[in-house]
Amino acid sequence: MVDQHNTKKPAKAPKGGGAQPGAAAKQGGGARQAGTKQAAGKQAAGRQAGTKQGAAAKGKLAKGAAARREAERRRRQRTLAWTAGVVVVVLALVGLILYQGRDTSTKLTRPSAAALATAMKAAGCGDVKQFPQAGRNHIAPDKQPSNWNSNPPTSGDHLGTPLPRGIYADQQDERAAVHNLEHGYVVIQYKNLPGGQVKTLTKLAQSLRGQKLVMMPYGGLPSDGVALTAWQHSQTCQKVNVDVVSAFVDDYMLPGGAKSQAPEPLAA
Repeated sequence: MVDQHNTKKPAKAPKGGGAQPGAAAKQGGGARQAGTKQAAGKQAAGRQAGTKQGAAAKGKLAKGAAARREAERRRRQRTLAWTAGVVVVVLALVGLILYQGRDTSTKLTRPSAAALATAMKAAGCGDVKQFPQAGRNHIAPDKQPSNWNSNPPTSGDHLGTPLPRGIYADQQDERAAVHNLEHGYVVIQYKNLPGGQVKTLTKLAQSLRGQKLVMMPYGGLPSDGVALTAWQHSQTCQKVNVDVVSAFVDDYMLPGGAKSQAPEPLAA
């Protein structure tokens, strides 16, 4: 006979007891999914940060390149401006040199006989006069010649050294000028000429620079005007006339003066 009092009832699972196996599995899977999402989020965040950093670096490089290009552009502009300035200065200097070095002389003319006659009349010129040779000895600087036969002199005793060829603003020693005539020079002398006529005469003499010509004032002329002299020959005018001066120079200045009677044509 079974003792009903001693018969034990099956034990009930306690409420809220240990986790069921399925629930534990679900919890584990959720944790792994959460970890995976977290890792993926970190990777995405890392990629975004790297992208931002790369973009920032590219931006800096682009700004640096732009700055360099701007600096190079400004440098080129400065170089071009400096070069242009130098070119302008050089051109100005060249222009100034050319202007200062330009030929402002008055060239000799070759007038016809009729034109020369007209010019002589207009300038109040006499005919060319010829004088006998008065002598040609050298004298000491403290001596004066006693045989000159014209004024200005066209021959006679003179100093041993001639004047250097050229244009003089002041009166020179007539004794030296006679020596120039002996060598085939033409000597142009003037007295109390207006400034414009002196300028015309000077420009004409400049065209003969380096040749056998001397130009100078001479207060000993018998009257105001200009006197043209060569060895044994003289012509005087009241005014300067280019045609008259040109004709005299062409006839008497050596080399080339067909009418010259200079006794030492080859001397300097």
